[in-house]
Parts: sequence; structure tokens; C-alpha cells
Amino acid sequence: MKSSSQTPNYKEKFLERYKDKDQNELLIELIWVLRKNFDKNEKIRENTSKLVWWLIAIPIIIGLIIGFISLAGIASL
Repeated sequence: MKSSSQTPNYKEKFLERYKDKDQNELLIELIWVLRKNFDKNEKIRENTSKLVWWLIAIPIIIGLIIGFISLAGIASL
């Protein structure tokens, strides 16, 4: 396990990285990061929706169709 002296000080790195930027540059960078996160989350949501359809909804629909077909076959006997 690393001692606290070996772990990077993230606050110092942050301050060093952004100390020369003005507010406009920081806001633009913040908007960029937020937009990137939003796009990533939207893609995850979209993929999750597709998985739900393929793994849950479509098999239920197919099961209902097969059930109705089998019931119609039994009723016609």
C-alpha cells in the first residue's frame, strides 16, 4: 500500500493545470466535459433500452403470439 507521501496530490495537480486559465476558458472546458459526459450517458441509456427490448419485451411478445396460436389450434379441435 502506498504511503500518503507517495500518492499524488490531486488538488495541487488541479491548481497547477488550471492556474493560468481565465474564467471563460474554464467555463468552456467545463461545458466540454459536461457535454462529453452527457453524450456518454445518453449512449449508455440507448444501449440499455435496446437490451431491455431484446432480452425482455421481444421474448414476451413472441411468447404471447405462440400462446395465442396454440390456443387457437386447441380451440379448433
